[in-house]
Amino acid sequence: MIAASFLAPLLAAAVSVDPKAHSVSFEVVSKDPGRTAPVEFLVAGPDSDHDYESLFVSSCTVKELAEAFAKAGFPMGEPTDCSKAKFWPIGVEVEIVPDVWSLISDTRNERKAPIVYTGGKCGADGVPDAHTNMPQAIFALYDCPQSLFQFDDALGQSDTYGRFIPAAVIPEGEKRTLTVRWKGGAAPEKVELAFKSGNMADALKSLKEKAASGTIAVDVDFSADLTVGEAKQIAAALAVIDSPSVKVDGFRPGQLFYRSFLPLEKWRDRTERLTQPYEVRLKGEGEKPALTIVKEDWSATDALDPKLVIVENASFADLGKEGDLTDTVLVFADNSTKLSEVYALRKLLPGRVVNFYVYGE
Repeated sequence: MIAASFLAPLLAAAVSVDPKAHSVSFEVVSKDPGRTAPVEFLVAGPDSDHDYESLFVSSCTVKELAEAFAKAGFPMGEPTDCSKAKFWPIGVEVEIVPDVWSLISDTRNERKAPIVYTGGKCGADGVPDAHTNMPQAIFALYDCPQSLFQFDDALGQSDTYGRFIPAAVIPEGEKRTLTVRWKGGAAPEKVELAFKSGNMADALKSLKEKAASGTIAVDVDFSADLTVGEAKQIAAALAVIDSPSVKVDGFRPGQLFYRSFLPLEKWRDRTERLTQPYEVRLKGEGEKPALTIVKEDWSATDALDPKLVIVENASFADLGKEGDLTDTVLVFADNSTKLSEVYALRKLLPGRVVNFYVYGE
């Protein structure tokens, strides 16, 4: 929750709070980006450098708004965090008056996702990062970690750009009042799901039973005793289940996000990759992993594609010394290989390598 010292007795005149109704009303000013302009923010802070992509900017600061929501009893949630493979915003559902869909249109006419309050990413003092950091997101229409509000969906910025446009023309400078209410509903229940060798069917059955009672956020534990083949089967099942009602997010320290076991098959072909990650081949327990570095040679001035220079059996100790600064590794292993061997690679690779993709052979 926001630190007690952050709560002031008085709020800006542009904000009013009703703690009993868990309601906050605040003034916004139209930016009128244009009837067909792509909108990325329903509301941004008053000094946002992205006001041209915002339907409104607030008259009060992000800090004042966050204070108001705290006084109204809105519980803090968990914003998205790509570095931790958390792609679902977790928070309580809220309603906004007037209805959001009277203000913006979805050109793709897809699922009208509910709106959740996460409170956005905050500093140690409880102040939202969005108060000082651009784009000062108050309600981003994509999954922006700073944003106080988000749609309850996994919406990447590039996937949503151009999807939302104004539903009507609101003259620039015109003031409106938005009211946000939390009806007291809870955030998704957190469920821990531990997969061990041989328990896939029972674990998935347990998950489905828990999901029957409502939306859940799933924390998955891939035991080191699982084989690569088992992990791929589990990941395939989770990919089917992963949804707004069963949110499979994140990974345990030292482990991998479940989608690491579902890499694109076309990446086996080096010419199909946009960049060249490290390649590591696990040869079996007790044997040293084999590292391959693939370098791109663009020295031919008329080349449309680079010449690939393959360095087999490279030294892990020399990684990064010759400009191979990728943050990604492709791991090739027999399906019978234990995940303990895959996890052990973290100790051999530089800390900047955060994207793991595991191929079973």
